[in-house]
Amino acid sequence: MRRDIVLWSTVACGPVVWMLSFGANWSSAWWACIWQWTPGQYTVWAIALAMTAVSGLEARSQWHRLGRGLPGEAGGAIPRSRALAIGGMALSLGSFLLILAQGLVSGLAETCG
Repeated sequence: MRRDIVLWSTVACGPVVWMLSFGANWSSAWWACIWQWTPGQYTVWAIALAMTAVSGLEARSQWHRLGRGLPGEAGGAIPRSRALAIGGMALSLGSFLLILAQGLVSGLAETCG
């Protein structure tokens, strides 16, 4: 039961963290433009990257514990858990790259007209 909760958490963590960081940065953009103070946005960006990386590493750790194989045709708890672990790694990697790209664009581009 604990493994299932961990695996489902790794699947959901990346997209949820991306959504929250996107919303937090969007909400704080007005303040950053008025006062020219962006460390708050960079802090959100760094925390989101760290949380997504930890989620992906935990999914990879679970996958290693399950035998590092592909899910395969057979049913049961082990192939299902392997599929969840691989999905958690993929979603965490995609979310990490999204957060990284958005942070780089907001850091490099002049967004306050």
